[in-house]
Amino acid sequence: MRLSSSIKYCWIFITDRCQLDCDYCFFKTKTQTRTLSHGQIRQLFGLLKGSRKIEFVISGGEPLLRWDLVSFLIRDIGRRYPKSSVTLQSNMILMTPEKIRFLKQHRVLLEPGIDGLGKTTARHRKGTSLRMHRLVCASTRTAAKAGIPVFPTMTVHPQDTSAMTANFKFLASLNVDRIDVHPAFLAPWMPENATDFIEHYRRLAAFSHSAALKTKLCPCYSRPMAFGHDLVVMPDGHILPNWTFLAFPKKIRDRFFIMKLNDDHIACHASRYRSLLGRYRDLFRAKKVTYREFSNLNAALAMRLWKNRRATEGFRRYREICRAVKAIDTTLP
Repeated sequence: MRLSSSIKYCWIFITDRCQLDCDYCFFKTKTQTRTLSHGQIRQLFGLLKGSRKIEFVISGGEPLLRWDLVSFLIRDIGRRYPKSSVTLQSNMILMTPEKIRFLKQHRVLLEPGIDGLGKTTARHRKGTSLRMHRLVCASTRTAAKAGIPVFPTMTVHPQDTSAMTANFKFLASLNVDRIDVHPAFLAPWMPENATDFIEHYRRLAAFSHSAALKTKLCPCYSRPMAFGHDLVVMPDGHILPNWTFLAFPKKIRDRFFIMKLNDDHIACHASRYRSLLGRYRDLFRAKKVTYREFSNLNAALAMRLWKNRRATEGFRRYREICRAVKAIDTTLP
């Protein structure tokens, strides 16, 4: 089967091992044992043969637990796809000056796992002590000072909307380049929480784009994108066409796998992949689509199978928040 040439992001979740137990982690049932092999990575690069510009995202689990694999990937991506970008997502616990120098040398972008002040971060990133939070902040400052583009995603849960401004200001004090403020996906959003998020986001937009502030609110996911989809490579080699499927129970997620990487061959679900591509083409043909809207389409497909009433109600409000965020983002320079 031929892979679509329009790949937007290639997410590579190299391992499901991690020191933390975040309550919004994609891997709800981590084995703490799965890691991509070099053979599976070679299969992935063969799959992307001929591709020119892709936004690679290296993630986990915690990818720094396999620095040998991370450094191999970064070098090989730079050699094979010189026009592409590489982002490393990390909880920063194992970050060192040597690793920062390597990331700087290879022009890697960095997305640290921190949601703001210590109390907010520890509430959802289970296992983050105050000492560990200080360590993450120090490593984030060091990376930013070294000239690495640093842009955390500040995930906001329903109970934390009132702390959005305080958390944003704290992250900005780390001298990061920009901050993506995003409502927690599949969280139990209630009407009052959704309204509160939107109001605080509107204030953040005005605050962050004041002339005196270096760090800006990131509107990237509200901008129209060209037709395409993701490749989301899991630690066992299974591939999904969008990140949202990772957040669903295994029995739902299994319905959307499009292929499986093995050390010596690729197993494809050709009919499933063609069906999804047809849906994606219809979506992009009808209107200008943002990455957030594209992801929400995929989530809606999974929701129809899951039929979880509470999750469906929360997702409906989540989409309302996303529409409001897009409207606010379009006013930003």
